[in-house]
Amino acid sequence: MPPTILRNNPQIDDDAWRFNVPQQSLLPPKRVRDGITYGKIVTFSTDAITLRIEQFPSNRVLHSDDPSKFVLISFGKEFRFPDHPPRVSGEYIARLLKAGFFLNDMQYRFYHHSNSQLVR
Repeated sequence: MPPTILRNNPQIDDDAWRFNVPQQSLLPPKRVRDGITYGKIVTFSTDAITLRIEQFPSNRVLHSDDPSKFVLISFGKEFRFPDHPPRVSGEYIARLLKAGFFLNDMQYRFYHHSNSQLVR
C-alpha cells in the first residue's frame, strides 16, 4: 500500500501535528506472516510527512505491549529546511515533541530512544 501523505511541505513554523486518516490506512497488509509485527511509521522529510504501515523493528517494548499503541517517527537526512541551519530542524522536532503528535484524535507521546538512534 502506498504511503498516506499527512502533510505536504512541512513549514518551519508548524506548531500542530493533528492528522485524521481513513481507518483503512491504519490496517496491516492483507497477507500478514505469523510473528511479524506491523505498525504505524511516520516519516518526516522536507517534501512531506507520510504514514506507512510496515513491519516494526524487533523491539523489547513491542514484544510485551500492543503495537497499535505506538507510532515510530523518523526524522532522516531528508528532513532539512533548505537555506536554514540544521538547528532549525532541531527546533521543529522539539516543538513537535512538546506539542504532541495526534493521529485520528489519539495522542502519541515520546517514549524513548537509545544511543544508537542518535545521529552523531
